[in-house]
Amino acid sequence: MIFFAATMSCGSKTSNAESDNKVAAVAEVPKSLNNVEAVVKQVNAIYDYWNNWRESNDEAKPFVDERFGTKEWWQVRQEVAAIDRECECGGFFDFGEEGPLDPWTYDCYEGVVSANDIQAKLLPNGMAEVKFLVKDAVTLEGIPMRWLMKVEKGEWRVANIFFVKDDDFDILMNMRAYVDDGKFNKNFNINKYLPEMKALIAKAEGVEADEVSFAAYGLMDIDRDGKPEVYVQDKEQFYNAVFSLADGKPALLAASFGATEIYFYEHGVGAQGGCGTGCMMSDLTLLKNSKAVMNIRSIDVYDMEGELTESTWAKDDKEITEEEYEQLVAKLGESVDLSAMMHEIE
Repeated sequence: MIFFAATMSCGSKTSNAESDNKVAAVAEVPKSLNNVEAVVKQVNAIYDYWNNWRESNDEAKPFVDERFGTKEWWQVRQEVAAIDRECECGGFFDFGEEGPLDPWTYDCYEGVVSANDIQAKLLPNGMAEVKFLVKDAVTLEGIPMRWLMKVEKGEWRVANIFFVKDDDFDILMNMRAYVDDGKFNKNFNINKYLPEMKALIAKAEGVEADEVSFAAYGLMDIDRDGKPEVYVQDKEQFYNAVFSLADGKPALLAASFGATEIYFYEHGVGAQGGCGTGCMMSDLTLLKNSKAVMNIRSIDVYDMEGELTESTWAKDDKEITEEEYEQLVAKLGESVDLSAMMHEIE
């Protein structure tokens, strides 16, 4: 599958290594829906709808994605469809052995399709996680699926789908990467920006520019403002960096060097990790219209026994209090999962 091979995850899934169950805000769940039985009932209703939709051939009947997906899910699905119509690379889901896969059924199409052995769990953030086996008339062993669901329009709707069979492939995250690449990469020339990018990384790392070499790049819209940011990495993935091109030339937003990793937020990006022996750092940048509007940094120092001995916090290189720092961190929003379709740099 070309898309799988070209897509690379940038950084860990969340800033505190929690699962993908994190969302921007805790959702309010009506009492009547705040139980596992309501979630399971909706899962079965979705597959009843899918089977009836396939049999009816009624073009006026909403797609399953529109009828049972969240607003965000349906919007991204429509964007994917638009890129599919323009792209000569097939389509986002066009990678099954027998033809395109379906996000709701994987490759189960024969006869009635159903969810089996459903395990639902209510999450603290107001969402629900559902695991089950999707089966049809010939796939008796079932194919593992995982959903994240949230309440919208007075019912449980699907916010994201994971193909567990394919290493827990995050469909929403990778659809976004596919859409961003389709929008931004048509006439993009990375070589135009490489000299300045290398110079900025060399300055940040304290090395010569000719010591910096990038092997791949990807375009992503971190703050969803319609302008792409550029993610680059070297062959060994020691240098990883994110640049803004909002002013027509590269501006370094975040960089990781071996011991640190890049993390993404609703309104920003940052690098976190080791900054030397007994030192941990968090270096975060708030974005507005793809431009850096604020940098905040925290550094914790530990002794040989692992005890915290010193902590400092700064905004734009000026010292601030821990309380001020936490207030500023909140402006970045929740950590989010982002991915980019990576392209080799010749």
